[in-house]
Amino acid sequence: MISLDLIYDLLSVFGALAFFLFGMKLMSESLQKIAGHRMRHYLSSITSNPWRGLFTGFLITGTLQSSSAATVMLVGFVSAGLLTVAESVGLVFGANIGTTVTSWLITFFGFSFNIRLILLPIIALIIPLYFSTNSGRKSIAEFVLGFSILFFGLQFLRETLPEVNQYSEIVSFLMHQEHKGIGSLLLIVLTGTVITMIIQSSTASITLTMVMFSDGIISFEVASALVIGENIGTTVTANIAAIVGNRNAKRTALIHFLFNLIGAIIFIPFLQFYIQGVESLAQTILGSDPSNPLLIKPLKISIFHSGFNIIVALLLISFTDKLINLANLIIPVKLHEIQNSPVAYRDNFVTSTSELSILYASKKLHQLGLNIQHMFEMIPELLLEKETERYTQLLEQIDQKENEADKIESEVIEYLSRLTESRLSAEGSRLVNSMMIVANNVESIADICYKMSKVIDNKNVQKAWFNQDQRNSLSELFKLVDSALVLMGDHLQNIEKTDLVAAQLIEQQINKMRYDLLGKHLQDLKNSKYYFNSGQFYQQLIVYCEKIGDHAINVSEALKKS
Repeated sequence: MISLDLIYDLLSVFGALAFFLFGMKLMSESLQKIAGHRMRHYLSSITSNPWRGLFTGFLITGTLQSSSAATVMLVGFVSAGLLTVAESVGLVFGANIGTTVTSWLITFFGFSFNIRLILLPIIALIIPLYFSTNSGRKSIAEFVLGFSILFFGLQFLRETLPEVNQYSEIVSFLMHQEHKGIGSLLLIVLTGTVITMIIQSSTASITLTMVMFSDGIISFEVASALVIGENIGTTVTANIAAIVGNRNAKRTALIHFLFNLIGAIIFIPFLQFYIQGVESLAQTILGSDPSNPLLIKPLKISIFHSGFNIIVALLLISFTDKLINLANLIIPVKLHEIQNSPVAYRDNFVTSTSELSILYASKKLHQLGLNIQHMFEMIPELLLEKETERYTQLLEQIDQKENEADKIESEVIEYLSRLTESRLSAEGSRLVNSMMIVANNVESIADICYKMSKVIDNKNVQKAWFNQDQRNSLSELFKLVDSALVLMGDHLQNIEKTDLVAAQLIEQQINKMRYDLLGKHLQDLKNSKYYFNSGQFYQQLIVYCEKIGDHAINVSEALKKS
């Protein structure tokens, strides 16, 4: 029968871990508010260069304080077709290095001295900023509070961890695996993997390892093997997220797992040599007689953790193509892989990515804008097409694209609505509101393109033909509207470079041409230059073009205000 004392001890440990994770979450969210704009900029400029991806992945994960959160987000981007598998590899490598930042913070602030001595006065000084109406100051206060809670959680963890000695079952198991060869090390690695799978945070599990090693519960060899296992365990979250994604998303998550697995395979045979190198480096950093003996053990863990991920990244970054081929071998590429992933916001268990997730919707809207542009390009072709088979195909494609636009707009609006429930920065909130306006206007353009296709189809059914002057006028107007849509697409791709003056100039030109064409149209009808039925269809197409111009300028204005 389980004793009440044991239940109390277990709840105390889990409570300390929860306090630690809450501090990490608060710190992450506040950092995103402070640096979210720059993070979105770096991520949006990703290319297939794995080195640039590595740096960006490091930067993003250092901000999120969670490689699981970063890789889950990347899986979502790949699933939506916003990043390729090749582009995601460098980001995965960087995420593995970035996740080591927190362990260094914990090493120098959580073990070197009693953090409470400075945290409480700092909290007292910073708390007025928390109630500030300035969002920037409030975010700084939230960061300090999250930082403080994280280290209080660490202190609680050290104090509430039940006293463990060599007679404890789990410690006895770990200690008896020392110096027993590769098989025993693999068992310890597996233990670290399982622990991280349960906690869903490699930072938390590595912190737990630091505490046990610092308190003399386990040796450095056991702690090192646990860290390797915890690195593997952190990949489970992304692989679970990839279950609902497409095959490319599964490949990205698999590459994350392969990175850490291959790293473990490389390191385990040479673990003793690497441990000796880490111990020498730690002694060199602190000197032969360290001033603070409490720092030496967590420092070794941090060096081991960072060194492991950096070395593996440097070894494998030149073999990204091979990793992708291996992932393709395990998850074979089918002839017709269809990207049909819903746009759904999923908050991470440990770390919210709401600020960076705005980029997801932004890229999806850009993709939608390109589809609408291609949709409009079919209108002039539909108007002039004489071949029945091609004409029918164009009608079907326009209808299909309109349905896709409706679906994506609905999903993006729901996604953005979920984001508004998160704790966004003032800038992030403005951007989300602007993107909702953008989504409505872009979808309205799709509706108008569909209506234009129906006007053309009704015109042909009723055998109402346009004369050469009408066709020439519509061609000029179509080109002007197309230029407005191209500019709108550029603005959706790079919101920061929204050129409202250029957009307003094109919109004014569309309005003027509409006014001139409708005036000439009424005069031509009066002079009987074409039948009234033909004129009605002609007038509808002109009016619809002007409406598309209105929606395009609405998009640019909304983006400029964000």
